[in-house]
Amino acid sequence: MVILVLLTVISPYTTIIPVIYMTYMVLFRKVSIYKNYWNIGLCLLFIWALIVGVINYSFTSIATSFALFMYLCVSVFIQNYCENENNIEKFYMYLVYFSLFSAVFGIIEKAIYVYFKFNIWSKFLRITSQPVVNNRIYSTFGNPNVAGNWFAIMIIVGLYFCTSTVRTKKIFYQTSTLLFVIALYLTGSRGAFIGLLFGLFIFYLLKGNKKDMWLFITIFILTVVVTFMPPAILKNVTGHDFDESFISRLGIWKGCLKMIQIKPFTGWGLMGITEHGADFMKGYYYSTLYHGHNIWITITSTLGVVGLCVYTYMKINLFQSLKILHSRDCRLVPMLAGIQAVIIGHGLVDFTMIAPQTGLLFIASCAIISSLVIENNN
Repeated sequence: MVILVLLTVISPYTTIIPVIYMTYMVLFRKVSIYKNYWNIGLCLLFIWALIVGVINYSFTSIATSFALFMYLCVSVFIQNYCENENNIEKFYMYLVYFSLFSAVFGIIEKAIYVYFKFNIWSKFLRITSQPVVNNRIYSTFGNPNVAGNWFAIMIIVGLYFCTSTVRTKKIFYQTSTLLFVIALYLTGSRGAFIGLLFGLFIFYLLKGNKKDMWLFITIFILTVVVTFMPPAILKNVTGHDFDESFISRLGIWKGCLKMIQIKPFTGWGLMGITEHGADFMKGYYYSTLYHGHNIWITITSTLGVVGLCVYTYMKINLFQSLKILHSRDCRLVPMLAGIQAVIIGHGLVDFTMIAPQTGLLFIASCAIISSLVIENNN
């Protein structure tokens, strides 16, 4: 598991290796497959995405639908590994250790640009046709918003270990959490800031540990200040033009809503926005646009109302599982619920689950929740 987590964190391109390995283990080795709402939901999404791709005569959408099948295998593998709370804590500890490297790397990346005016990723990003943003860090994630989402989640995980470990380890986790905070602000992802506010609120609503309240208050105040800072000032702080970002998202949302009106039931396929978005978004469309910058809008425009209903079914059951675990005093609930809150908050203005690293992190978090319910029932 250590190697799998490392390969997931260090690059979006090495993430395929853990995915292939976990898919192989599920298909060709003896791995228990649990018939729970999460696995059933992923299976239904895969089948429906395949059907929608065929309906739209889109080879790329058909091929992309198999990513959902691989996510289903990842979910099954994670459920088998994370069969108790100790294994789950080990899994998230590995994430903190390797994400700490990403945070430090991102801070160094920013320092190199400030002092030498050199973007270490610019040449590579131009090769891959991705936009180059000099004032925001990419770290090991290939996109500032994806990096922001990752670090926001790691702040929640770091806070969990700050409140549940012995004093000697607590200093390490407090330092790691503060470095995650710095890295998050350097990404300039205002959506991730909003997601973090959601996550912090839910985490401390469920945790309620007064001993570590100072760390929570510090992070919360800093995030609120940056999130609601006037755009003109924010641009100088994070290097991100919020007005331009919001206007472009508004244009993308309107374009996706037009797509939904034409195909409300089936949607346009998983690659529908990339293939047809230019016809609906005009000046707000760009060549590397793969999603609608909102979880629900993206799912509805690609998989229609049917896909949205399946996803809603999965999420409702997920929250019911968290409620059951909380009633049984599961110590992991504040962290797991906080991660879900970060995803929901950031999902209002982005769809970072489409990225391989944050997609895996999302699938793993949900699989762990369903696995804990199985353990508690047993």
